[in-house]
Amino acid sequence: MAGVKIDFDAKAIRARVQKGIDKSVAPLMEQVLKDSNYYCRQDQGALIASSQTASRPADGVLIWNTPYARRVYYTGVPSKDVNKNAELMWFHKAQSVHGNEWAALAQKTIKKEV
Repeated sequence: MAGVKIDFDAKAIRARVQKGIDKSVAPLMEQVLKDSNYYCRQDQGALIASSQTASRPADGVLIWNTPYARRVYYTGVPSKDVNKNAELMWFHKAQSVHGNEWAALAQKTIKKEV
């Protein structure tokens, strides 16, 4: 009976997968930021604007950079005057609504490289 021999280069496979992961980070984080800001508290727009300038999507880092960002993320009652979708913990809200979409986007981007 003849056997089957399979050779593969695990190092090359790891490199291709890592390349796919690296390429997926920026577009994924840009979508996460967009979806999170949909639920972000908004009065004059400084909080959302700070996220667009302080975040580093290519590094996988999202930042809402105002002196009050942490406080309003966790506490209070979001005014819906400017943003009717405003929620506490806006990233977590976006994750609960869009988490599966984010996973699919990452998977799609990674799959292109593998």
